[in-house]
Amino acid sequence: MKKKRTAVIGAGWFGKAHIRNFYELSKLVAVCDTNKETLYRAIQHLEGVNGYYNVDELIKNENIDAASVVIPPKEIPSISKKLASAGIDILMEKPLALDWRELINLKSYDVRIMPGFIELFNPVFEKLLSHLPEIGEIYTISSKRVGLYPRREWHMGVILDLSFHDLYLQQRIIKSEIIKTKCFKRCFKDNVYADAAFIILDYGNAIGQIESNWLTPSKFRRMHVNGEFGGIIVDFLTQKMVIRKGIDLLGDRPLSKAVEYEPLTIEEPLRREIYNFLYEKEAKVTLEEGIKILELALKIVNN
Repeated sequence: MKKKRTAVIGAGWFGKAHIRNFYELSKLVAVCDTNKETLYRAIQHLEGVNGYYNVDELIKNENIDAASVVIPPKEIPSISKKLASAGIDILMEKPLALDWRELINLKSYDVRIMPGFIELFNPVFEKLLSHLPEIGEIYTISSKRVGLYPRREWHMGVILDLSFHDLYLQQRIIKSEIIKTKCFKRCFKDNVYADAAFIILDYGNAIGQIESNWLTPSKFRRMHVNGEFGGIIVDFLTQKMVIRKGIDLLGDRPLSKAVEYEPLTIEEPLRREIYNFLYEKEAKVTLEEGIKILELALKIVNN
């Protein structure tokens, strides 16, 4: 398989993870960041990778097939439009933008534009989807995502940062439209952006709940899916899954049985996501799906 020529736009904390994976999976030829020190640290040990402070110069001087855009969401639409205009495939990090309408014109370009919904590529989520039939009709989904990573300088709160993940994960599980949403959110450090949120989603035949905060000094990423025959718990960090089912429910001593699935090796979701973007025929997530989730998230933020 011929390796694609690629670039990464943004060399910050998560951009570095993109750079590492693109360097290993493709022919990474360029990295762009407006901060000279950040850019130098990112590429100083990477042979054959050129550094740029300006995307226009990168596009002008490099022949690339695909690029990853890992920058503050306010800037993602304009940078992505420049890349798309040059015929370059784009992997856009979530939440894609701060206004979903800024993404509409990208649909007209004949390039692959894939939102970076990383947890869709987590092996434990794929395993969850494969075992859903075992628990029958779904009644409730509960997600909890906690982490000490405030992104106020990106002009957004915890909903567009952390809750965003679980909005699209729950949509993949419950394929029906959301009838109604209710959100309780609080600002603890300022009066602008929410630091904690508790979201309730009415799917009609099922209820979803998402709890997120980015101030608690720990990292927690779990989902509980409960149905008519049992429940499934997944941990996105350890990639472990537990299925619980009832036994002899009509007897005098009904019991529950738990089966735990633990991976022998931990797979990196980002690496799987980038490989899907670069080389697989079908992208696992489309730009249209990304726009839909962003529109939903913004409605929740603004209600």
